[in-house]
Amino acid sequence: MKKVKKDFWEKLFVYPSFNIRFLFTLFLVLLFFCAIVYVVFLKLHLFNTISDQIAAFNLITQGAILVLAIFAVYYTLRQLVETRFNSLEELGMSEIKNKHYSRAFDKWKEAFYIRPEAATFCNLCESLLLIGAYDTFDEYMMLPKRRGLFKKEIFKEVSDQIILLYLGSIRHLLVKNQGEAEKYVSKLVTLIKKDGLSSFQWDFLDLQTSLKYQDLSGECKNIAENLISYLSNTIQPNRKKDFEAKNFASQISEPTTD
Repeated sequence: MKKVKKDFWEKLFVYPSFNIRFLFTLFLVLLFFCAIVYVVFLKLHLFNTISDQIAAFNLITQGAILVLAIFAVYYTLRQLVETRFNSLEELGMSEIKNKHYSRAFDKWKEAFYIRPEAATFCNLCESLLLIGAYDTFDEYMMLPKRRGLFKKEIFKEVSDQIILLYLGSIRHLLVKNQGEAEKYVSKLVTLIKKDGLSSFQWDFLDLQTSLKYQDLSGECKNIAENLISYLSNTIQPNRKKDFEAKNFASQISEPTTD
């Protein structure tokens, strides 16, 4: 995708990072206390004796130090949480590549409770499928349906909805529940045909190399292979047309030319 050059006003009003916002807040706090000192000592002259002025100045200074200390503690905790989340995400990816699915689930579960994000949630759910913990998977998949605000805040993108439908269909295919799987696939195809599939990113290799997936056979295996090809945009044109016509287990081959 071609990068669009931002003009001056777009750069000026871009949402700043946490560090910039934090430093700006500290600057405002210091400015506020400096304004108090200016008003109390130079403008209003509330204290006549030097001892009263020193006492008042010490009180204002202690208040400023207390507020700055609170901000410093918050910043430190925020950075620790951010570091922990990133570490868990990396460990989860590493464990899944090593086929340690239970360990990957543990890492992503902790990461999800630190910061609820769509990608973390979907990774967590996929690890449950690779383990074969279908009941636990169903419990997690009910979260977006039970909490309207949760669904609205996290699963904003169409691609997030597509991944959830993909995971739901794979869950039923792995237990050879073809009828339920086709309901999910049908919704997925309808959504893609309506909104497109321009930015869908997912690594299907973890599923394809798992023992659960390799145990698939028959039409369930055909549906899974067609679904993955469809989502990764590698499906053959004739098969794609048949797939979108709800012939999900079709194995139509491309015509050959002599």
